[in-house]
Amino acid sequence: MSRHNWSFISGLTVVLLLLLVLSGYCVMVTRTLTGDLDRLIASNYDAIRAIRHLRDSTTRLNAHYRKAESVGELPESLSIFQHERDAIRSRLTALADAPTTPAEAEKTALLAALCDDFLNTYADYLSLRAQDSERFGPLTSDIAQITGAIADASSTVIEYNEAHIFQRRDAAVKRGEQATTIALAIAGVSLVVYFYTSWRMTQGIYQPLRQLRDAILRVSRRQFDEPVPEVGGVELGQIAAAFNGMALELRAYLEETDEKAVQAARDYQAILAALPYPVYIVNDSLEVRLGNPRGQQLAAALGVPGALPAAVRRQVDEAAARGAGLVDDDMHRVIELEAPLTIAGGAMESARKPAEGGALETESREAKTPRIAYLPQTFRLLNRHGARDGWAVLLVDVTGLRRLDAAKTKALSTLGHEVKTPVTGIRMTLHLLLEEKLGPLNADQREMLEAGRDDCERLLVVLQALLELARLEGGSAAMKLEPTSPELVLAQAETMYGEAVRRSPLALTLEVDPAPPDAPVVLADPLHAGRVLGNFLGNAAKYASPGTTVRMRAAAREDGFVRFTVGNVTARPLSETEQARVFDPFYRRTGERGEGAGLGLAIAREIAAAHGGRIGVWAEDERVQFYLDLRTSARAPALGSAAAGPV
Repeated sequence: MSRHNWSFISGLTVVLLLLLVLSGYCVMVTRTLTGDLDRLIASNYDAIRAIRHLRDSTTRLNAHYRKAESVGELPESLSIFQHERDAIRSRLTALADAPTTPAEAEKTALLAALCDDFLNTYADYLSLRAQDSERFGPLTSDIAQITGAIADASSTVIEYNEAHIFQRRDAAVKRGEQATTIALAIAGVSLVVYFYTSWRMTQGIYQPLRQLRDAILRVSRRQFDEPVPEVGGVELGQIAAAFNGMALELRAYLEETDEKAVQAARDYQAILAALPYPVYIVNDSLEVRLGNPRGQQLAAALGVPGALPAAVRRQVDEAAARGAGLVDDDMHRVIELEAPLTIAGGAMESARKPAEGGALETESREAKTPRIAYLPQTFRLLNRHGARDGWAVLLVDVTGLRRLDAAKTKALSTLGHEVKTPVTGIRMTLHLLLEEKLGPLNADQREMLEAGRDDCERLLVVLQALLELARLEGGSAAMKLEPTSPELVLAQAETMYGEAVRRSPLALTLEVDPAPPDAPVVLADPLHAGRVLGNFLGNAAKYASPGTTVRMRAAAREDGFVRFTVGNVTARPLSETEQARVFDPFYRRTGERGEGAGLGLAIAREIAAAHGGRIGVWAEDERVQFYLDLRTSARAPALGSAAAGPV
């Protein structure tokens, strides 16, 4: 063990011993003073109190019996005399038992004799009768003289006891002063040892610790040039050596990490610069912290350098309201922004390639102020502690896809109209032939015509669905959105499509739960919202297990939506793949033989999107639940509403 440690331990030991000696001495002095106080109370103070009680008893006897002026006025009751006589004798016994000096004992004996004479005289005084009237005066005088003598003797005894008390007090004060002097001396020595030990401790421990603290602060500031001196004894020296080794390893690690971080930052910058789409990193206040070159060019071209475009900011704000990222391929979220050709890039080139002749000239003229279609993809960012740290926004250029989608919608619409007219004519011709307007039909002819008529009817249904889907995707079939109670939406669906479930050959039961009384009002087109639920009911009527119950209900959610659900039990559960594709156009489950072209759920999805709502399906074992989420009226976005007939 080092010299500093020995000095520290020896100093503490001396301080501890001195404190123990001081504590023991104080305890001893305290016990001595307490014993003196106990003896003082047990002898002198008790004697003084007994004498005072004795004098009080004589005073009470005189006050009660000596007020008589003749023998006839003496009280007949002797209870007070007997009580005070017993009290006086008790006080005399206490005085006799108390330790006293010879002089005090002599005065105490005299006081006891006087008290006996006083009691005997009072006994004679109280025993007087009418014939003893001549003795009344002398006895009264004797009682007065004896009372005075008792007062003088008791005063003398009290003076003896008080003098003894003062004598013992002075002795106690002297012993206290001596104890105080000794205690102060021990305390002074303890302070000297304490200051000496503290000084040695500062030199041997605190100084190295301060150096270690300063070294830690330097390391926190990445200053590794000044190591910690290896002083302060073996243990502190080992700590300093270990810290210096750790600092060297930390320096090497930080240099390696810094190099990797710089390389990673360069890689990230290269990736962001290479991305063909604008990228923005924003904080929770939607202020741009970082953007790649295309994002910066786009913001500058829009006149908002260093900021998010307003349309993008609205979508990030919507994601923040939901508390989660917004990543999907919903083309209804596409925004169009004006941008120069340097940003439009390949999108404009791909837009020009299909054009020929005059169309190319038109495209060239419009290319002066091109509009690029972006689909924002919003991601929630988390820091290394898992806390939220802003948002990342990737603007995917879907200009070409948007044009293809518009071309597809236009082609579907054109095809539907072009095909619908001749098919309608064929249908009318077949109906005329089946009515035998042009002559009778044999059985084979009728069978073939009926098959053609049924195929025509199915083809017309498919064409009608295609036209409706094209109008919904193109946005030409606007919804008439208005505040609507959930109860009305449920009633609309049950009125229009409930019988299809009840009359199903599968013997199904339809139960509609009443909407909760506190369910908020939704912003919806009741007819089209009812059509979505009706499509769910139609699917249940086709694919539910026989004899089961189909349940329709509505319930409010915490995220500002009201969820409408249609649940049933099916013999063939939906797989994960089927749940993901069930809303795709023309999708049919493998092995299904039901009627339809697979467009009903696709149309339902477009209607939900036009409402600014959501649509989906949950399947667990044999239970299937389709749902439609409609925004509450208070939280619904500003969706344009226009009067429109049924689509």
